[in-house]
Amino acid sequence: MKLRLYGSLVISLCVPLSGQVSGELEQLDRQIASKQSDLEKLRDEINLYQRRITKKEQAEQNELQQLYDVEENISLTSRLIKALTDEINQLSDGINLAQVLIKREETEITNLQDKLAERFVHIYRQRRASMLELILTSRNWNQATYRAKYLKVAVDYDRYLTKQVKEEIARLERHRTKLSKDRSLKQSLLSEKGREEKRLLADKRKRKQQIERIKRDRRNDERVLTEKQKAAVEIERLIAGLEKDRDSRSRALSEIRRRREMDDTPDVTFYRGKLPWPTTGQIVARFGQQRNPRLNTITENTGIDIRSAQGSDVSSVLDGLVTTITYLRGFGTTIIIDHGKDLYTVYTHVEEVLASEGEYVDQGQIIAQVGSTGSLDGAKLHFEVWTNRQKQDPELWLAKPISF
Repeated sequence: MKLRLYGSLVISLCVPLSGQVSGELEQLDRQIASKQSDLEKLRDEINLYQRRITKKEQAEQNELQQLYDVEENISLTSRLIKALTDEINQLSDGINLAQVLIKREETEITNLQDKLAERFVHIYRQRRASMLELILTSRNWNQATYRAKYLKVAVDYDRYLTKQVKEEIARLERHRTKLSKDRSLKQSLLSEKGREEKRLLADKRKRKQQIERIKRDRRNDERVLTEKQKAAVEIERLIAGLEKDRDSRSRALSEIRRRREMDDTPDVTFYRGKLPWPTTGQIVARFGQQRNPRLNTITENTGIDIRSAQGSDVSSVLDGLVTTITYLRGFGTTIIIDHGKDLYTVYTHVEEVLASEGEYVDQGQIIAQVGSTGSLDGAKLHFEVWTNRQKQDPELWLAKPISF
């Protein structure tokens, strides 16, 4: 009976009590580490544009170009703040998990030490001689063999307990060290976030003043139009560049949909006339050729422009993978989402981006807010639909006339 009891004790102690929490903590650590490189890239880009802004201001660059530089810096700073927030949240989760894990490990060490103390007391009382006597006084060989096995299990159990105590103490110290580092890193990131938010507010005030001056100069209308044409070409180039990784994204998207038990439609034409609108407002520029009354010129609009209140929600019209978040002069902060099967949607002039590159977003998930980046005529959303690298009339893909 005692032999079975010791055996069951050894087996039960071999199962880590904190294995699940420890696994979650390791996964968070990997996510935090992957975010660090993204943060460094954003910091480098911001430093680059700050130097560029200073240099161009000194060279008395025209105010529209200065505005675009400031806007691009605002866009990058907003993304950095979002990345810092995500990193801080992940660190907070990691810290909370580490605290739970440390508490469990402390309890586990106490339990193991109590068990080990009980064993030492038992051994002291029995003494080694009595143990030998236990074997020598056996009635027969079988009983002697059984008692010898019993004593071996007891000795092995003592060694196991001693080893477990040492391992748990070492593991506890590692987690305490990691917890201390994570707390320090979190505090550093919070300080950086505060500095970036102050700089963002200053840049936004500067941008507002620049826009008021630029509007008074009619020559800037022509310059804005030129930048928009360049931005349209850049979006086409970006979508073409996404084709090289299309298959891997398509497989990833299909797997996500499969896990969520979502239907994977055979053809993108299924969505034609069924997509929800990305925001609420009024269409002020439709797809195709548009006449600019101020310049008396004809230009091509590659999507539709929806006038909406500053800060209105912008939602993804279909689930998909966010492939691109960037700033384009003339279009401002721009998001591109791959929905699979050669269907892409584009959202420009946005601000307060809530999504991240590489992130899976649900249909209807808020990805940003309507802004006026890249625009001199107020807040609006420029929305595009692309299939098979061809721009489409978004109104033909949306479910019904927009409400306003």
